[in-house]
Amino acid sequence: MARVLLLLALCGIGLSSAYAQSIYYRYPGPEGTVVIDDSIPPEAVPRGYDIIRLDGSVVKTIAPKLSEAERKARELEFGIEEARAEADAKSRKWDESLLLRYSSTQDIDVAKKRALNDIKVRISILKSNLSVIKQQIYSNQAEAAELERRGLAVPVELTETLASLRREVTSTEENIVTRKEELEQVANNYERDKSRFADLQQQVDSRRHYYAKPKR
Repeated sequence: MARVLLLLALCGIGLSSAYAQSIYYRYPGPEGTVVIDDSIPPEAVPRGYDIIRLDGSVVKTIAPKLSEAERKARELEFGIEEARAEADAKSRKWDESLLLRYSSTQDIDVAKKRALNDIKVRISILKSNLSVIKQQIYSNQAEAAELERRGLAVPVELTETLASLRREVTSTEENIVTRKEELEQVANNYERDKSRFADLQQQVDSRRHYYAKPKR
């Protein structure tokens, strides 16, 4: 008799445990109601639902299906967040680079002067080359004009040389313009670095001053 009672008790515990582990679906019904059932109709799936146990604990939550407008808005939001995170990472990397390269704003002024002088030298070389090329064009044009005055044909080689020199003039002038733009951009970049470094230096000094204060 005792064995029978024990067996019945064990069966009861097993049934209760299985009953408690039964899975149900909780989903939005019509007119704002909440439905709990052992199955979910296909038309309710896009609205989202919870998979729950009998005691109400949630096993899994399925989010509602987004509309096209909502999906695009979510993608835009994620894109903005990623862009912001990328910008923050670049800013931190820039700050670290400034603190590693320079110890004062005077260091930045020295680096700026050196970089600008290097570009100015390149511009000077380009201008010198341009002057030589234009002189060659002037000389070849004079030679061609002299031949024409004498009633002679201008050699094809001379004509091609003049065309090549004119192309070289155009290319050199474009390079000079590019270098001048680079000169301005580099100057602006160093001033930007100098301003940011001064801010970082001020932050570091403020922290040092704060931690140097005697604690009461």
